[in-house]
Amino acid sequence: MIMMAVIGLINVSGFIHAWKAQWYDGAISVLSFVCTLAFAPHLDKGIMVGVVLSLGVFLYKSMRPTVSTLSRCEDTALRNAMTHGLAECRYIGMIRFEGPLFFASASYLEDQINDRLQERPDLRHLVIVANGINDMDASGEESLSLVIDTVRAKGLDISFSGINDTVMDVIKRTHLYEKIGVENIYPTMEEAICAVHENAHDRSEETACPLTDVCHLPAA
Repeated sequence: MIMMAVIGLINVSGFIHAWKAQWYDGAISVLSFVCTLAFAPHLDKGIMVGVVLSLGVFLYKSMRPTVSTLSRCEDTALRNAMTHGLAECRYIGMIRFEGPLFFASASYLEDQINDRLQERPDLRHLVIVANGINDMDASGEESLSLVIDTVRAKGLDISFSGINDTVMDVIKRTHLYEKIGVENIYPTMEEAICAVHENAHDRSEETACPLTDVCHLPAA
């Protein structure tokens, strides 16, 4: 009778729903359930395991946010080139950073930018798509300043698009605004592409630009 009563309290559909949303949410819920049974009657220990695992995932995702290179997709939107199997522009890098730029993620952005600069020697212009950056602290601002120095030291141009008001306030207060240059800040990705495309493709060998035309990677 006790077992039947307990089984009725198990919400299996909740586990399945969590797994479908994000696999790690489902895994954490299952592990928390198992630990709660293992530590019984000290149920608080099982709950603490779930809390610690959730915090660990949150910190990991905060330290390693999504950094993607954008290309033109069939629906005319700019989307993650790797996810959608799209070719990347040879001369312009559209880099989107998704998440707050703060002390825990600042070095990750630098590493990602440096990796792309090494992988794509023909790059002429880098556009940081900043509409996914919802906040920035002093470490993030310093990291952004270092990225600008690194890119320009390699002879490349750098621009920004979609900077929100919160981040823009930080940029202006720290005088990074003057370093970037008002002429290198655009309200949208499309305006940034229109502004830099011609100069970046001067004497270009690219027959079709993946930022203006849909270009898929060749089949393996």
